[in-house]
Amino acid sequence: MEKITLKEFALPLIKSIDSFNYLLKSHHRRVAVISYFIGLKMGLSEKYLTDLVIAAALHDIGALSVQERDMLIQEDVDRPEPHCIMGHRMLVNFSVFGDIAQIIKHHHIKFEDLRSIKDEVKIESHIIHLADRIDISINPDVFILNQKQDIRDKVISKKGLIFHPEVCDAFLTAAKADIFWMEINNMTLEQVFNKLNTELYYDLTREQMIEFALVVSRIIDFRSKFTASHSFTVGQLAYNIGRNLGYDDDKCTKLLIAGYFHDIGKVGIDTAYIEKPGPLSDEEFNLVKLHTYYTGQILNELSKSEWFTDIIYWATHHHEKKDGSGYPYAKTDTELCEETKVVAFSDVISALMENRPYRAGMSAEKAFGIIEEKIAPAIDSALFENIKKEINTLDLIVQDCQRESREIYTRNMK
Repeated sequence: MEKITLKEFALPLIKSIDSFNYLLKSHHRRVAVISYFIGLKMGLSEKYLTDLVIAAALHDIGALSVQERDMLIQEDVDRPEPHCIMGHRMLVNFSVFGDIAQIIKHHHIKFEDLRSIKDEVKIESHIIHLADRIDISINPDVFILNQKQDIRDKVISKKGLIFHPEVCDAFLTAAKADIFWMEINNMTLEQVFNKLNTELYYDLTREQMIEFALVVSRIIDFRSKFTASHSFTVGQLAYNIGRNLGYDDDKCTKLLIAGYFHDIGKVGIDTAYIEKPGPLSDEEFNLVKLHTYYTGQILNELSKSEWFTDIIYWATHHHEKKDGSGYPYAKTDTELCEETKVVAFSDVISALMENRPYRAGMSAEKAFGIIEEKIAPAIDSALFENIKKEINTLDLIVQDCQRESREIYTRNMK
C-alpha cells in the first residue's frame, strides 16, 4: 500500500514524547547516543543497532502521567515497571515495532533480577537501562569531562548487580575516549540516524497503517480519562461519515487516520487545561490553540510520503472556519476541502458526547442540536445536514468507541 522508512515512523513518536516530557528534554536523544556507542562496542549488527537506537529514543513513551515523568529524573527509580509495561502495550500491536516494544518492556531491568524474569529480556534492554542511568547521573551544571571518572566509578560499583557485566565493559571501553562524552551533549538524533541503515523501506498494508495511527493516538488519549476515547472516536466517526458520503476505501482510511492523528499536538499542552473543571480563560485558550500547530510539527516527517499529505492537512486544519476566524491558519471556505470539514465535525460530535470535567457527556440528540444551531454555520451547514441523517448510526459508533476505549484505558492503567 505504501512504502515508508523506520525512521519516518519513529520520529513522530519521538517528537510526541519530547513535547510531553519537558522535564526530560533531550533525555531520549542523549540515551539514544549513549546506547548507540555502547551497542557499537558490543558489535551489534545493523538491524539490532537500529532497533536499539529507536527503542532508546522512545523508551519513556509509557510515562503518561506527570507523576511518572517527574519520577524518571531521579537516580533511583522506584517501581519503574508501570511505564515500561505501558510503553510495551502502546507499541506491541504495531508489528513493525514488535522487537522495539520488547526492548522497552524491560529497559529498567536489574541484572540481579534477571533469573526471576521468565519473559525474554533482550541485551538491548540492558544497554538502555545503563544508558538511561548514566544520563540521569550527569550534572548539567558541571562540564561533562569533569564528571566522567565519577560516573565510570559508579557504574563499576554496580556491575553484575544492577547493570549487565558485558554492557558495563562495553561502556567502559567507549567511555575512555573524550569524544564519547562530548557526543552525549552535542550529537543530534538525526546524526545518529545517519549512521544507521534507517532507510530500509517497509511496504505496509492498510491494517499496519491503522495500527501505527492507533499508537500515535493513544499517546495523547491516554494522558487523561476525559480524552481516553477521543481520537479513536473521531477517527471512527470520520471513517463512517466518509463512507456515507460515498468516498472510496482509500479516502475513508485516510479520514480514519486523520482522526486518530488530529490531536497529537496536545502532548505539548499542559493537562491542567484539558482537565480544568470550568471554562478556559482567553489566555489559556490561546495556549490550547497551539495544539494544531504542534500536530503539524510532529507529523512533518510523514509528509515525505505522498500518501500522508492529505491526512496531515486534514488533521492540522480541523479547527478552521469558513469565515477565516478559525485557527491556526485562518483559512477561508474556498481553502477548506470537504474532508477537513468531516474531521472537524467528527471532532465536535465526539467532544460534546464525551464526559468533561465541567459537564457530563451529552446525548446524540442534544449534541447534534447544538452543532446544527451554533457550530455548523461556521463550518458547513449543508454538509452537516447530510451527516445528521445518520445520527442513530453515529450515536452507536460513539458509544461503542467510548466503551472499548474505557476498557483498554482501564486495563492499561492497572
